[in-house]
Amino acid sequence: MFLSERIKKAIEVHPGVIAALKGKGKDPNWNHFTRTQFNLVARVINKQVSREVIANTDLAEMHLIIGKAQLEKHLHRLRHNNVYDFSRHLGDLREYQVFSWISGKTLQSYWQSGSAKYVKINVLLVFLQVPFSEWEAWQKDRNKQTDQYGYSLAKSVVAGTGPGKSSLSIVKTYYLGNYFLYYQKTDGSKNIIKTPFILKEHENGQVIVKSVSEGHRYGGKVMGIRDGCLYINCQNLDFEEMEQYVFNIGLETKPQVLFGVSNTVSVKNRRAVALKNILVKQQVADPGFEHIQETEIPFSKKYTSRTEEALVVGYLKQASNNIIVTPSCCNLAELENPETAF
Repeated sequence: MFLSERIKKAIEVHPGVIAALKGKGKDPNWNHFTRTQFNLVARVINKQVSREVIANTDLAEMHLIIGKAQLEKHLHRLRHNNVYDFSRHLGDLREYQVFSWISGKTLQSYWQSGSAKYVKINVLLVFLQVPFSEWEAWQKDRNKQTDQYGYSLAKSVVAGTGPGKSSLSIVKTYYLGNYFLYYQKTDGSKNIIKTPFILKEHENGQVIVKSVSEGHRYGGKVMGIRDGCLYINCQNLDFEEMEQYVFNIGLETKPQVLFGVSNTVSVKNRRAVALKNILVKQQVADPGFEHIQETEIPFSKKYTSRTEEALVVGYLKQASNNIIVTPSCCNLAELENPETAF
């Protein structure tokens, strides 16, 4: 997406920014600013954002203004155990030391029609002290409204949501709720896992995911809608494993069943694997849904009625491509004999 004109104007007239630029150039057009001028602006922004993080560590801990990998890199470098140690480090910096939440180079690109990542836009919103509830409105730019991957939101708006709706707003409107997730196990047992899969809005505005699968707890968040697909990232909370989901939704606003795939690592041989997934939305609210345990269903199970479970198990039992397992290594000779690589 591009930085909205509203955010640009607010930064240009910010008293701290005006004071820092005073006497540093005569051209009032920010599109013509030098890197040095943008470095001065970045310094003002970074010092204020650090003060905000010290006052509210959730900004960093929830990865609203810094990516997870980048934060972990800094924690490792500083030998800190958590965000609170990092916050104390920010408070101990001398006047001339400034943590770089955003660079002058990045700012200069924004005023020259460069694309902007959400995390960097959030940095600017924190600097401007915009209330969290207003972030989405400030991010919008009627002329150049795209999401963080550069895909026009106008193309991802689902019929009936109205112009200007972000992909996350669409998810909140139509896709929150309780689902059962079905997929075939990778251990060769011909069994299917059925487990609760919950999409709900967190108090910070994100759409989070909760699930338990084969005894392991998963948590994550919805990344948004791109090209008619719902993207979800999950982390195994019990051991090191990431899982990415992609579900087809097209223009359907009240889906009963969602088909998709997940990429993960097989427990048995620790190889990358892709699984066909089926999500079935539950029509009746169950207050104890997240406490339901996952179940393992054999292909051989017999059903006497056309229940949800019977239909899904029957579908997966007849499909031949529920699992794709990749080799851990391969050479050109093995490409001639694929069976040796698996």
